[in-house]
Amino acid sequence: MDLYSVIEAGGRVKLEVSAEDLVKFAEKLIEKTREMDAHKQEQANTDEQWLTAEETAKLCHVSPGTLASWAKSGYLVPSKMGRCRLYAKSDIDNILRQR
Repeated sequence: MDLYSVIEAGGRVKLEVSAEDLVKFAEKLIEKTREMDAHKQEQANTDEQWLTAEETAKLCHVSPGTLASWAKSGYLVPSKMGRCRLYAKSDIDNILRQR
C-alpha cells in the first residue's frame, strides 16, 4: 500500500517513510491536482455563455462607448474572437449585482 492510499483511507497510524515514498507521494499529488484543474477548466469552458458587445450593452443599459471605457479601465474586459469582442455572462452578472 502506498502513502497516498494510507492517507486516503484515513487511518491513524505512525509511518516510517523513505525519500522515495515521499517523491512518489508528491508525484501523485501533482497528478491529482492537474486532473482537478483540467476538470475545472473543462467545466468552466462548457458552462460559460458569451455575449456580443451589442447584447452586453443592452443588458447593462449602457452605450457601446461605455463598454469601451469599461474595457480600457479593466472594469469589464471582453475576450476577442477574431474581430469580435465577447463578454462572459458571469462577468456581466457580477457587475449587475454590484450596482
